[in-house]
Amino acid sequence: MPPINQQRSQPTILIVDDERNVRLMLGRALTNEGYQVVEASTGDACLAVCYQQLPDLILLDAVMPGMDGMNCCAELQQIWGDRCPAILIITALADPQSVDRAFEAGATDFVTKPIHWAVLRQRVKRILQTRSLMAELRQAQEQIEQLTQQLELHPEKLPGTLDTGCL
Repeated sequence: MPPINQQRSQPTILIVDDERNVRLMLGRALTNEGYQVVEASTGDACLAVCYQQLPDLILLDAVMPGMDGMNCCAELQQIWGDRCPAILIITALADPQSVDRAFEAGATDFVTKPIHWAVLRQRVKRILQTRSLMAELRQAQEQIEQLTQQLELHPEKLPGTLDTGCL
């Protein structure tokens, strides 16, 4: 399995679009919002970037030459499973079949072009907040499992147990 994120102070967003102007516009806007931005121009380049540094969120164009965004999304889901970054599909395709295909491939959300910046900014913010809360929840569950195992091995160490010799 590829490497998983290390702790970072700023969320990293990977912008994947075959149109350079779209990458530049999104990159500038997201950098101004305080995010680290990485760019790729194809689905294959997206996978390569993710093997180097798994981002927190991927903004993925649906229509690109070679591997399209829907197939790239499905590939990312297959590789990383429940540790896959959030994927927000950005596309001019607004038909119901495209929306269904994006979510079936594992997309977290879907935004149509032309991009309405206020909508995209709020969706990015919400997705990253949700991902952060889910990571905290996963960590708490792991701690509970560890404590449960320790208590099963050493029930005498359970805090607050009664010392029956004092009764």
